[in-house]
Amino acid sequence: MIETKCVVNAKEFQRALEKVLKAAFKKCSIPAFMEAHVKFDGTSCTLTCTNLELWCRVSIPAQGGQCSFVLTDSRIILSACKYFSDDSELEFCYQEDQPPAVNPTKTDLDGTLTLRCGDKKLCQRVITSEDFPPLQEVTAEYAYTIDPDALSKRFERIKYALSTDTSRPCNCYVKFFDNRIGAVDGYRLALSRDKSLCVEEPFYISPEALKLLPVFDGESCRLSVGKTWAVFDSGTVRLITRMPEGEGLNFDAAIPKNYGEARTVDIADFIGSLRYLSEFIRNPDKDPICFNSGYLSLKNVRGKYISKLKMEDTPTIAIGFKGRYMLDGLKQFQAKKLESVSMRMSTPFAPIILSDQDDLAMILPYRLKKSA
Repeated sequence: MIETKCVVNAKEFQRALEKVLKAAFKKCSIPAFMEAHVKFDGTSCTLTCTNLELWCRVSIPAQGGQCSFVLTDSRIILSACKYFSDDSELEFCYQEDQPPAVNPTKTDLDGTLTLRCGDKKLCQRVITSEDFPPLQEVTAEYAYTIDPDALSKRFERIKYALSTDTSRPCNCYVKFFDNRIGAVDGYRLALSRDKSLCVEEPFYISPEALKLLPVFDGESCRLSVGKTWAVFDSGTVRLITRMPEGEGLNFDAAIPKNYGEARTVDIADFIGSLRYLSEFIRNPDKDPICFNSGYLSLKNVRGKYISKLKMEDTPTIAIGFKGRYMLDGLKQFQAKKLESVSMRMSTPFAPIILSDQDDLAMILPYRLKKSA
């Protein structure tokens, strides 16, 4: 057998393994796709996971020889890492099986891994690297420097409006265009603007990739965009994500340009009133909220429920909407720690717009009965 020994910092390995596993399959008929691939090259240890739509790769300093393998029970090993001392050395001892000279099978190419950290030790079989898919190569057409922490916060504010309708794949992704990112599901629309990131051509990034932006720990990274793949890369952390084909919604064409009335609403007060009325909603799809003359009201077979908003100047337009959609839109601005937001309306049948200087939320109205 060929034996290779390598050493890494135990805490750094735990953090790297935790990051990459977020991109792995939870369930898959191919065991290697649920595990982390580990590669030592003499000076670094690189861990990689993929679900074939998204790749996450993290590199940490290492010493020793050169070898590669796919862990088994990666998540159990991650749990075991919490029992290793943070500043201790974690030693890898990999023994590659000696395959038969004639007709070796993939199992014959597997090996044995022994991990040692202080007085803790484990020994497991590992899978040959040949079972792990090669890293997706990306040819970039555009590249941008981004702040992953700022982009992550923007994504968290607008992700509520992402569609789950896979027949329109672009709407299941976040659209990047000029200095904005946007999400839409056919009933709601959400935008966030940041002048520090302005893209030359529109493209789409999966929500799964944007959810992983915290793996960069706030470190600045490079976003490279190709035709079908995009890459976030800080040098030590690399995320590769597939982009959808086709064209999505023209956001500017969908947002009304003219409004009959614009009012300032207190976000906390509005949210509180909606939550109160939500207690009496029996069917969220058929029990709309009516907004009329500064009052929110709900009427169904059980009764009628009313809450007055704190407004200096009440609008004259009576309009209906689904309570949970308006609540999501208001939370977009509450996440920015704002006290108030502008609310614009034109007719009872036109979309309702919430906005500040940089963010926008659009909610489609719900047609009210005349008695509402």
